[in-house]
Amino acid sequence: MVVCSIAAVAATVIASALGHTAAGLAMSAGLMLGSLNGYLIQGLLNRGAPFVAASLLRILFFSSLVLIAALTLRTNAWALALGIGMAQLALVGVGIRRGLSHDPSR
Repeated sequence: MVVCSIAAVAATVIASALGHTAAGLAMSAGLMLGSLNGYLIQGLLNRGAPFVAASLLRILFFSSLVLIAALTLRTNAWALALGIGMAQLALVGVGIRRGLSHDPSR
């Protein structure tokens, strides 16, 4: 979530400097919403939900967010979807980094 927060601030500042404040805010919102994915999967699996069902529920949730954004934001909906996608990449990167730093032979 920290990585996504830093990226959200950077996206807002850069987009604002380029004159695209609304797109920057939409991308920042997507980054913050996308960062919730890790908490969602952890919460669902802790409650005993099967992995496939939890994954489908999360896909449905984030797809619904993008569709709602498309209806309300119109031209900047792509930025929200891009922010969610960037958050997913950040979560994968953090997961890979943690996985590589843990040596199972110890």
